[in-house]
Order: sequence, then structure tokens, then C-alpha cells
Amino acid sequence: MLLPATSRAPRVRSAVPSGRSPFPARRSLGILGVQYRFQPDLHRSAVQRRCSRVSPLRVPLVLCLLAVLPAATCGSQYRLPACAQQTTAPLVELPAGTQRLEVQFHDGLLTLETGPLSCELQIHLVADAPATVAQLASEVLPSMEVSGQTTKLQVSVPAGASLDAVRTTWRLRAPAGTAVVARTRRGAVVARGAACNLEVHGGSGVIEAQMAGGSAQLTSSSGSVILRGDYPFADVRSELGRIDLRLPDHDRRDCEVRVVSKNDVYIDLHRTQLFDFLYFGEERLVHCDPEVRVQWQRNETVDGVDYLRGRLGDLAGERGGQLRLDAMGPVYVRLQPEGAVAAN
Repeated sequence: MLLPATSRAPRVRSAVPSGRSPFPARRSLGILGVQYRFQPDLHRSAVQRRCSRVSPLRVPLVLCLLAVLPAATCGSQYRLPACAQQTTAPLVELPAGTQRLEVQFHDGLLTLETGPLSCELQIHLVADAPATVAQLASEVLPSMEVSGQTTKLQVSVPAGASLDAVRTTWRLRAPAGTAVVARTRRGAVVARGAACNLEVHGGSGVIEAQMAGGSAQLTSSSGSVILRGDYPFADVRSELGRIDLRLPDHDRRDCEVRVVSKNDVYIDLHRTQLFDFLYFGEERLVHCDPEVRVQWQRNETVDGVDYLRGRLGDLAGERGGQLRLDAMGPVYVRLQPEGAVAAN
């Protein structure tokens, strides 16, 4: 007898063959080595574990900054503050009978050459506004004072003005036998082929003198001092700057040179040149080229100072003069190469 379809007993089949696990065998995901079972929940958790083991891509911080830098630069450009400028060239006529010319300025450049007595001057003015520059132009003028054969020129910075507001450029010419005195705080002084007697009192600017027969007295607070050429007498001093000195050639046999320095001193000698040497300092700080000899002889008191007396240069050469050196720093004595190189 057949049963109705609604009452037919359900047909039951075993989902798991006998002797087997109710779950299929584990499978490997390859290089990550993560194993999971083919179950929805287990598969999801396995994928999550695998994703958590994969390191996210990390961009170096330097690359990020380099990528942002162009945009930041374009967005905030550096702009120089606007300023007004003006250059004037006042006429300066020197008296014909001037035998001593004194020039004083704060900042700028003074060049000296040999020739008929003359002076060319330019004044450079800088301020925040054109009105301030116009006011400076009316106040900053060269002043001249004549006393006998002495002529004094001066360009001053007005009271209350910035020290960078006034800068002067001088071009002087002076004949042989004339005395030229320059005083400056921050300016530079350059002499080319000077046959006059040159005296410079400088501050932080460079002093460079190429002499052609005149004497040189060069003093600086913190600037470097360079002396070259032919001169019968030289007094070179610097508190903090370097001194670079080339002694005159063999034709000058009665030369007298004095150097006072707290910093490095470089002295160039010519071949077969010999100088009497007075030295106040430590012997170990004197460094000579192999061709240069120094011979210490005795102690000698000069002007109340106890010096070491000796000879410097080629001991078999001819005497060229006297070198008096007061130095607290190292001293380097070099042999000047002859020929075209030494002609500068």
C-alpha cells in the first residue's frame, strides 16, 4: 500500500562517509603558509589573518617632504624687502699744494694709484623709502678742511641713520713723496703701485698694498693685511686678521720691517736673501720652508722687550735689512718662487 506523498518518510543520507573526518582536508595558501578549512566563518577569519600579516606599503618620510616641498615653495616665496637707492658723485677739488691727504669714511672702498693729485668720489645711499633717501642725499656730503699743506676729507653717517645706509667709493691719485692717510671702520683699502707714503687705520675691511717705493704703515683691528712690492720701511699690525707679507727684492738692502700680530703671519723671502731677525714669541711657532734657515744667536732687549736675535733666510746670502716680529700665533716663512709667478 502506497503512502501519500505528504506522509512519505524522509530519505536520510549520511553526509560523511564512514571513516572520514566531517571536514575536508586542510589546504595551504602557498607562500604565506596559512591553512584553513572550507567553512564560511573559518574562511573569512583565515583571510583576515592573511591580510593582517601583509605589511602595508610605507612611503619614506623624506619622499613625502620632497613631494610637498614644491607646493610649499610656490605658495610662500621669499621676497626681499623693497628699498630705495641713490648714487651721487659730488665734485671734489683738492688744493694744488697738498702734501698730506687724510681721508675718513665708515664703509666702502678706497683705491690709491700713483699720479697727479686728484680725488673721485661716489656716495651710495640706501633707505626704506624714497623720502628717506632724499633726506640722506641732502645731509651726506663730503666735508673738506685745509690746514697749510694738509687736506682732510670726510664723509660721515648722519645721526640716527643706519650704518648700512651710506657707502662710499674713493679713487685717489697721489704723486711720489705725498703722504696719504686713510681711516675707516668697515671699508677696504687697496693701493696699486703706490709711490707715496701710505698710512691706513682700518677696522674689519681688507687692506692690500702694492708699493712702488713709498713706505707703508698698515694697521687693522680684525681685517687681513697684505703687503707687496718695493718699500724702504713697513710697519704692519693686525689684532685678529691674518698678515701676508712679501719682503722687498734684493735691490732694497736697507729695508726695515716690523710686524705685530696675534694671528697667523706669512712671510715670503726671495732666493739668496738674508735678514737680521728680531723675534718676540715662541720658537716652536716659527715654521720655515726647507730652503729657508733660521739661526738664533742671543737675547737682546729692544724698547724694553726681550727679543731673540738671529738671522733668517739664506745664511750664505747678502744682508737685505732687518725684520722685527712680535707674534703670538704661528709664523710661516716661505721661499718666494722667482720669475713670472713672483711678479704679482
